[in-house]
Amino acid sequence: MRVAAPDELNENAFPVMTAKLSEGELTEWFPVSFQEIDDPWAAPEPSKGALVKLDAGEYLVLDYGKDSSQLTVRIPSGIDASECLASLFREVPLPRSRVLWRRADARLPRHVAANTVVAPSVRKK
Repeated sequence: MRVAAPDELNENAFPVMTAKLSEGELTEWFPVSFQEIDDPWAAPEPSKGALVKLDAGEYLVLDYGKDSSQLTVRIPSGIDASECLASLFREVPLPRSRVLWRRADARLPRHVAANTVVAPSVRKK
């Protein structure tokens, strides 16, 4: 996965999935730079976003709401939603239990290895 330049995606992207994760998990599981979005006309809450290209070639728009701790994954309309999610889950150890919503035409992959992933432990002070 890598950050993509803004001009690499020339079509609209539509939501395919939302997931709940902490900001620490976002940083660990999506090791790309995010842009701060603090324009109330652009997002309903303070957010950060990124355009990424997966190793398999698909582009994703990632929007993370800081107040809700929800990640929205958007994809271009011309690609297969299930295949795109399979590519995403091959690269990101996101547990299936974190998925809050997915589009009706998008299946989650069965092989999600993330079922064995342990979230980072909280440090005691």
